[in-house]
Amino acid sequence: MKLRIIRVDLPLKHVLKTSQSSVSVARTVVVELEQDALRGHGEVQEKQHYGIAVEEITDKILSVNSLIEDYALADPIAFWRYLQPALGDDKYAKYAQCAIDMAACDLWGKIRNRLLWRIWGLKPPREFPPASRTIGLDSVDEVLERFENYADWPVYKIKVGLRNDMEVIRALRARTKAAFRLDANGAWNVDTTLRNVEELKSMNVEFIEQPLPADDWDGMKILKKKCPIPIMADESCYCEEDIDRCAEYFMGVNIKLSKFGGITPTRNAIAHAKEKGLKILLGCGIESTISISASAQFAALADYIDLDGPLLIEKKVGTGVRTDKGKLIYPDENGTGIRVVFR
Repeated sequence: MKLRIIRVDLPLKHVLKTSQSSVSVARTVVVELEQDALRGHGEVQEKQHYGIAVEEITDKILSVNSLIEDYALADPIAFWRYLQPALGDDKYAKYAQCAIDMAACDLWGKIRNRLLWRIWGLKPPREFPPASRTIGLDSVDEVLERFENYADWPVYKIKVGLRNDMEVIRALRARTKAAFRLDANGAWNVDTTLRNVEELKSMNVEFIEQPLPADDWDGMKILKKKCPIPIMADESCYCEEDIDRCAEYFMGVNIKLSKFGGITPTRNAIAHAKEKGLKILLGCGIESTISISASAQFAALADYIDLDGPLLIEKKVGTGVRTDKGKLIYPDENGTGIRVVFR
């Protein structure tokens, strides 16, 4: 195979504020793998919160270039196992492998002339649950102004973590009957959560994602007993090894390809989580259509879907799976469905 690395900056339509960061541009590494005149694509974004930069991710990918060039892709699982020892287990390895594995799976599907989810024998798109639309932290007026641009979605993920959280939620509830999902990114504490849930119970909130810091297991134990609204794990489930512990405290886990190292290990992680009785939230970061199309191959296995990354981004990288008013729409393409055209 031939390896090509493309550095892309993805400017956002609006600054996305969470309790962890404020992002106006998503710095991205795109991997292209070519074999037999076919090309597969994968991507990964840097994670400032975890000290993961695109330069180090790029260097890690380049460190296995000779192994990639010597390999003829026939099975992405075998390829994943082939590269993993060389990539190692430092904090950059998982992100590098995610982009490579995503590209390999896309290429493999194109070689087999089918979409991945069809190769896996999963359900058709009409059976997928509705996807959410993200609303970032901001003033009430700013939140409502942006909400009006997409006021017809069936479900919204509302970022929380400021003093005006409840004011924002009340204002949005006055504008829509859609379901809400809250995402604190670890910004709340036990007292804040329990104080807010009494009112939130009557506001059609499906769940609260990561209300407490990732390592506050004592607090999670309290919420498990006292919180009447289901709790989902995100930052507390950073790798497959975290799933067993999360099963003791959470209703479900947020599954993102970058957290687990690509499509191949994510299949294992989802199976593991389901064995533990956990619900699956298929999530994303600020990602382009490349990553979203890859993640969307798992939609039939998800209980909840949050794949609106491309809607936050001004720059387009091509066509693929898209989300429209909560519905996933799949293109007539093979692999992950992505066709890359940078513009």
